[in-house]
Amino acid sequence: MRMRFAGAVVLAVLVVGASQAQTVPMTPELAKVIAGAEKEKTLSVRWTNNIFGGPDGAKMAEEAINRAFGTHLTVEWSPGPAYGPLAAQLYQEMQAAHPASTDVYIATAVQLTPYLEKGLFRTIDWVSLMPSRITPVMVEGEGRAIRIATNLPGIVYNMKVAPWVKDVATSADLLKPEYKGKFYSTPFLGGFDVQLAPDVWGVEKTQEYVKKLSPQLAGLVGCESTTRIASGEIPALAIDCGGGIPNRLEYRGKGILANQVMIDMAQRRYNYLAVFTHAEHPNAAILFILYILTQEGQAKMMWDIQGTDLADFPDSHMRQEIANYGAKGAKFVDVSIEWWRSHPGLDTANAELAKLVRQ
Repeated sequence: MRMRFAGAVVLAVLVVGASQAQTVPMTPELAKVIAGAEKEKTLSVRWTNNIFGGPDGAKMAEEAINRAFGTHLTVEWSPGPAYGPLAAQLYQEMQAAHPASTDVYIATAVQLTPYLEKGLFRTIDWVSLMPSRITPVMVEGEGRAIRIATNLPGIVYNMKVAPWVKDVATSADLLKPEYKGKFYSTPFLGGFDVQLAPDVWGVEKTQEYVKKLSPQLAGLVGCESTTRIASGEIPALAIDCGGGIPNRLEYRGKGILANQVMIDMAQRRYNYLAVFTHAEHPNAAILFILYILTQEGQAKMMWDIQGTDLADFPDSHMRQEIANYGAKGAKFVDVSIEWWRSHPGLDTANAELAKLVRQ
């Protein structure tokens, strides 16, 4: 039932999107990519069902890319694992001199950074391909990754079952006795990795907080538990992986889900796209990424389906959300690839920290 509903949402987005035809200004560099994509004829993508609308979203992207760039591509979707395991698989494929099983990779700085120096991703001059939309700040990893979305991890909650969450302003509020047993967390302590950094909370303070938080928890669930939160089975999840789910078209404005960012744990985390060095269809992959960064792509593929967009664009929804939390006193940690590179060992330290809540 969930898959049928999600498919209906993507279909609704597709119908609206088809009425908003958009062309991309041509540059010599873009013309070369389009010509290359026409020869490739196909784009292969692998990711989980909840990324870009799964197979239905792939068909939506196929129609939109061909309309925007005048191409005749076929987008072939297949299910794939989570960000980290997928990168490991693709790296093994590259080492074995096998063609990449997907042309495009979506991930965060956490999964991308370890492979930036291993030759897994292509270096691309993104700004020259679409200077009307792409600015240098969006391009990271020396051209091997580009931002497509800004995430604000927080407490995703059921507005009817857990209305108290709207009053949780800081992390200390979660430790109040009246909230014991009323919320869940993730088994990997999503969001706490950044707090471990010495220029944020540091290891000692974060460990002490998690020791106090652990007895408060009702249990542990993954970030894919959206429908369980929406049904009220799970009142709230602190901290969610990205915070954007309440903004998705299926939930937006329906009084079901909301996200609450605690001002002392405010983080700007990014989703990136990259093209594999051993991709069979690199030009088609580039066009897919360029479309995601168009105004239409941000509205339809990102905001409607994913519930987030890129705050670097002046007209983005997430830019306004950041401003709203800033007015409440939030000072965001900007978790870019460069930030993650400059704070080595956080993933290992967080894995040790997570043992405290799994015991």
